Amino acid sequence: MVTKARPVLCAGQRRDGQPCRAPATIGPHCIGHAPVLAEKRQEARRRGGRNKASVIRLGRLCPPRLVKTFDLLEQVLDELHKETLPPQVGSAMAAVAGQMARILVAGELEARVRLLEAARPQASSDGRRER
Repeated sequence: MVTKARPVLCAGQRRDGQPCRAPATIGPHCIGHAPVLAEKRQEARRRGGRNKASVIRLGRLCPPRLVKTFDLLEQVLDELHKETLPPQVGSAMAAVAGQMARILVAGELEARVRLLEAARPQASSDGRRER
């Protein structure tokens, strides 16, 4: 009878404090706990966050003219978080961008209303609709 050797388990700990149950593949650690891969894991998380479905859907919903503004504000938020940009600058940029967005949205709504009004039948002078 041939017995399988049990894999050596990772020396790391899970978030709940329990020992990791994954097989050790890089020294005494699994891929998720290997210190030499910490930077690669962090970059993968960043890429995953930028490419997740909700971010892509938001990009489709955003008016094309606002995409650059959204990207700039995203960069500003990152710089505010890293404390490399004064909060007053970020606040001023967000206020201006908010006003730009409101103006563009109002313009789009106005254009839609005009299209709807042009497409509906006009009422005659006696209140009856023309066909």
